[in-house]
Amino acid sequence: MLSPRRLLHLSRRRCFATKSHYDETVVYKYASQQIKPVSIGQLLKYRRQPLSVENILDSVGYTQAELPVRLAKRVISFHKLPFIVGTNPHIARVYNQYYEAFDRLHAFAPISDLEAEWDFTRALERQTQVLLDVIPTIAQGFLECQLYMPREERTSFINDLIRSRIGLRVIGEQHVALSYQFREEQKKAKQNHNAAVSTAVEPGRVGLGATGEDVWVGAIHTRLLPARMMEQCGQMVQSMCEMHYGTAPGYYVDGDVDETISYIPSHFEYITCELLKNAFRATVDFSHSSNRSSHPPIQITITKGEGYVGVRIRDQGGGISKDNMRNVFEYSWSSMQSGDSADEHGANGGGSLMAGMSLQTNLALQHGIGGPIAGLGFGLPMARLYAGYFGGSLDIVSMEGYGCDVFLKLRSIEGSVENKQI
Repeated sequence: MLSPRRLLHLSRRRCFATKSHYDETVVYKYASQQIKPVSIGQLLKYRRQPLSVENILDSVGYTQAELPVRLAKRVISFHKLPFIVGTNPHIARVYNQYYEAFDRLHAFAPISDLEAEWDFTRALERQTQVLLDVIPTIAQGFLECQLYMPREERTSFINDLIRSRIGLRVIGEQHVALSYQFREEQKKAKQNHNAAVSTAVEPGRVGLGATGEDVWVGAIHTRLLPARMMEQCGQMVQSMCEMHYGTAPGYYVDGDVDETISYIPSHFEYITCELLKNAFRATVDFSHSSNRSSHPPIQITITKGEGYVGVRIRDQGGGISKDNMRNVFEYSWSSMQSGDSADEHGANGGGSLMAGMSLQTNLALQHGIGGPIAGLGFGLPMARLYAGYFGGSLDIVSMEGYGCDVFLKLRSIEGSVENKQI
C-alpha cells in the first residue's frame, strides 16, 4: 500500500502530461546532477577574433552538457507545486514546454564535429523560440491560482523560474550567436581568400573581419550605446502607443549620450521597453483624466558611473498612489485590477519577453501598449529582476498627482561583473 506522502506526490504530478517510467527516470537522473555555473568572463573568452573550430566545439560541449540539467531541474520543480495549482492549464502547459525542451536537447549524442554542432544549434534556436511565451503563460496561471498558494511561495517559485530562464537563455543564445558568428567569419575568410587570389594579393595579408568594429562576442555587445538603444525603444513604444490610443507623447534623450556599456542588447531592450510602455501609457491616461490639452514629453537621461550606466525615465503621468507604491514590485498585482487611474507603473509592466528587437517589436505590436501580460502584474518585478541579474538596480520615485522618476542602473558586463556566475 502506498503511503499518504507517496500518494500526495503522485497526485501532484497527475495534472501534468503523463510520462513513461523510463522518461521520468531520465529526468530525475539529469536533475540530480549539479549545475556547473559559467562566468561572464568565460563567455567573453572568445572576444579575440577569429573564432576557431575548437572554440565552437568547446562552447557547444558546455552548452550540451549544461542545458538539459537545468531544464530537468525546472521540470522537477513543477512536481512540488500544490495539486490544484498544477491542474491549471496555463501552468501545465509551461511544464510540458520545459519537459519537451529537455527531451529534445538531451537526446543529442555527444558532439564532436561541426555538422553535429550545427544540428544541435538549430534545434537549440528553435527550442528557444518555443519557450518565448513561458512568462506570459505562467503569469496568467498564477493570477488564476492566487488563492491556492501563499504569496511567499508563489514569489519564490516565480523568482527561481525567471532566474533559471535568464541563465538558460544567456547560455543558449550565447552559443547560437557564436555559432552564427563563426560561420559568418568562415564565409568572409573564403571570400577574402578568393579575392586575394583573383587579384594576386598575398593571401596571408587578407583580414578575417577582426577589425575595431567587431564589437560582438556572441550575444554580448561590448560597446553598446544606451542613448541609441533608448531612441530605438522610444520610437517603437511611441508607435505602439499611437496604434493603441491614437495619440502619444513625445520624448527626448539627453545626458551622457556618447557613453557605452558592455551588455546583452535584448536584456536592455526588455527592461527599457517595459519602463517606457508604462510612462507613455500613464502620460496619455493622465492627460485624458485631467483634461490636459497636450501630452508633456517623456525625458530620458543617460548618466555614466564607475563601471555602470544610469538611465532616468521621467514622466508626467500622474504618479502612483501611496497605497499602490507598496505593491508595484509584487507579482500578480496590477493597478489595472486595483482601479488606480494615475500612473500605472505597477500595472502594465508586463510586456513581450522576447529576445531580439524584431521579434519583440512584432509581438508587442500585436498585443498593444501593455504587451501580452499587461495587467498581470509581472512587468516591473521582472524588469527589476533582469536589472539585478548582472548587479544593476531599478527604483521608482513617485510624486502623486504629477508623475514618476524611474531610475535604472546597469553594470557593464565587462569588468565589475565578469566573475558573475550564471
